[in-house]
Amino acid sequence: MQILLILALVIVVLFFGLSSVSQSYATAKQAQAAIEASRAAQIASTGNLVTIVTVALVIIASLAAVIVITWLVLRAKSQPKRHWTANRNGGWDQFQQPRTNALVEALMTQLLYEMSQHQQQQDVEQFWMNEPAMLNDTFNDTPSFPDNTWDM
Repeated sequence: MQILLILALVIVVLFFGLSSVSQSYATAKQAQAAIEASRAAQIASTGNLVTIVTVALVIIASLAAVIVITWLVLRAKSQPKRHWTANRNGGWDQFQQPRTNALVEALMTQLLYEMSQHQQQQDVEQFWMNEPAMLNDTFNDTPSFPDNTWDM
């Protein structure tokens, strides 16, 4: 009987030992699965980041296109309408309304400038024509000689 009891105890100890080994093996496999899951999550987060950046760039490009199109439409509306007429060559020439008062200010400025230049030139000529007589009469009693001394 004692042998049977010892043999039963050895079988129970072996049974607990085998269950402990299989539990350790299961725990190791579970840890390995957790590591694999974290790697998969890291790859998925990188993929999500790439997707978010791509969507953001598409939104920014779409917004820029809308802004450019709006600017072009508003610019086209602000420009005056153009009238087109056919010429005798069969081509098309642009017909524009004449602007009658557009150059009046520029013409008046040019006219005043030319008048002041002409008046200034007359004043200078008059000054130089009267200066020798003034010098001879008032400041100097010596007669003025003609400037032909080098013509000999």
